[in-house]
Amino acid sequence: MLMVQPVAWQPSAAHAAEWLWVHSRDGQTADAHGRDAAALLPRDDMVVLVLPVLATSWHRVVVPKINATRLRQALDGLLEDRLLADPASLHLSLPPGWQAGQAAWAMACEKKALEHHLASLQAAGHPVSRIVPELCPQPDHSQHALFSRGEPWLVNTGPLGVFTQPLNPDQATDPATMAHDAPSSRLSEPACAALAEAVVGHPFTPDTTAQRLLRSAHSGWNAAQFDLRLSAGARRGQRLRQAWLQLWHAPAWRPTRWGLALALVSGLVGLNALAWQEKQALQVKQQQASALLMQTFPSVTLVLDAPRQMQRELSQLQRANGQLGGGDVEILLADISALPAESIGFSAIYFNSPETRLTLTQPTDASVATLRQGLQTKGWQSQYAAPVLTVTPDTASGGRP
Repeated sequence: MLMVQPVAWQPSAAHAAEWLWVHSRDGQTADAHGRDAAALLPRDDMVVLVLPVLATSWHRVVVPKINATRLRQALDGLLEDRLLADPASLHLSLPPGWQAGQAAWAMACEKKALEHHLASLQAAGHPVSRIVPELCPQPDHSQHALFSRGEPWLVNTGPLGVFTQPLNPDQATDPATMAHDAPSSRLSEPACAALAEAVVGHPFTPDTTAQRLLRSAHSGWNAAQFDLRLSAGARRGQRLRQAWLQLWHAPAWRPTRWGLALALVSGLVGLNALAWQEKQALQVKQQQASALLMQTFPSVTLVLDAPRQMQRELSQLQRANGQLGGGDVEILLADISALPAESIGFSAIYFNSPETRLTLTQPTDASVATLRQGLQTKGWQSQYAAPVLTVTPDTASGGRP
């Protein structure tokens, strides 16, 4: 995220525009800051334009219940007597979450200067995705001592609005009286902290420009309203980037982040536990199969592949008793003879249990395919490397033991 603020609000042809800038990767802490021309600003896909406090004015209005397309015109009528300039020359915006029929703070700033700064940033390759005020009305009263336009200023923000006045060492009254209550916080740029404390009579907490600009980006404001619209792509990108930064870095979302982390860890632990259980169950079945093999055939002392070894021992036992095994060549030839008639013959038969090799005579692709398909239906596996067809019992499908 890149927060930028023009050093001079009014454009000047005599001097190149300079910008105060703050860059933050997580949106919470400043990684770098400085003062440069637009062409030298750091690159970032989320650029927030911060309006200087002296460039904005604040006006309390009751938002009329009217069609959105006519709302700007209605605001012009409400503020005409309170503005020092023609409403048409100003850009107006409403706070986040405003509702028709309820009171809200409307912000005004000079439209021509705002459009100039937006165009300058756009030309320098920094399209703005959001516009926010430097300071805005808040539920709690706060005081800010800062430099603007090269002079020290005291700014009071609170439920009664935003009040600004120069920091004058000859002031005889406490400016806090403008807000009718004691400030909950007092923040000052280091360069004017001593002057602010002398004028107000209270200590101020050090506050840098970078910190203030970073806080302004968290206000929730976006002054790109009414006739001033940023590109749809910039708005979508800004919303997604802001949501991402809030989710992964904002303190308010820390419980959610912990919850997601715990859910992820729990899921991984659960998957590992399930995999361990499946592995244990498989080992138990393998042990049972090995025990059954060694119990049935005591001559087997080393178990490597229980199913295959049991099949081999069973076939040997059947042959020793004069019985045919499922993988014997006689069974294979009987199955072949039961297949539909096909013009195919064998010039040689080689049997080495459980494998039988048939040397085919005058095989064709069709005849070989028909023979292999028929053997598969009867529980045999086959591999063909012309002219030899290798046949074995298909123990995996349960067709042949």
